[in-house]
Amino acid sequence: MSKTKVLASILIIAAMLFAQVGLAAAAPAEQETTSITGTIQSITTETDANGTTTVLVTLVDTQGTTQTVRLSVETAVTLGLVTLDPTTGAPAVDQTKVGQSVEIDPTTVIPDEPVEEEPLHPIAALLGSFFGVDGSIIDEYHQDGFGFGVIAQALWMSKNLNGDATLAGLILEAKKTGDYSAFILPDGTVPTNWGQFKKAISDKKNNLGVIVSGKAENDNTPPAGDQQENGKGKDKDKGNGNGNGNGKNKP
Repeated sequence: MSKTKVLASILIIAAMLFAQVGLAAAAPAEQETTSITGTIQSITTETDANGTTTVLVTLVDTQGTTQTVRLSVETAVTLGLVTLDPTTGAPAVDQTKVGQSVEIDPTTVIPDEPVEEEPLHPIAALLGSFFGVDGSIIDEYHQDGFGFGVIAQALWMSKNLNGDATLAGLILEAKKTGDYSAFILPDGTVPTNWGQFKKAISDKKNNLGVIVSGKAENDNTPPAGDQQENGKGKDKDKGNGNGNGNGKNKP
């Protein structure tokens, strides 16, 4: 064999070895997964609206942290956490496993679906922005059966009393039950009905319409009960009587 062929063979072998080393270096390292281990605190089953049953396992891990994981029935059976009824196939929790240690493969954990927030009603958002409160609280008042007009009145009244959304909730509750004993009017009396309470605490302009129209000013408008009535009366009836009697006796 000539020296040229020998040299060519050596170069080919070296190239092949270099390629194998390069592939080995480029291969990603196998990712290790850490098992979820801890002491079982509770095991429950949960069936969703679609009829799918899963198993919730609450445990305290080695760091002392409590966590709850969701498993399929098959995984829970494999771990010995539930058994299947031989007739119906329904899963039954093995309560003897509570207090014992468990090791769960994290790849078998079913992630919880994110909870979608319900869209905020535009009027609730508007009132929340105007009064500086969380719009979701106003939405809850609305879902409890209160109209946005009444909610706006309660928020105005709360504002005039230097209160917040919590006080507005108490005002709405008082309107619902008819019990106003928790509130004292400026004159020291207790209101007996909604109309009396609203008139004493809020102004006629404290309503939903002025907020929606953008004409409301977010200031401390003095309540109607604190406003003074100014009556100006002018007596325009002037009596001017000029009696001129000129009598001449003519014989």
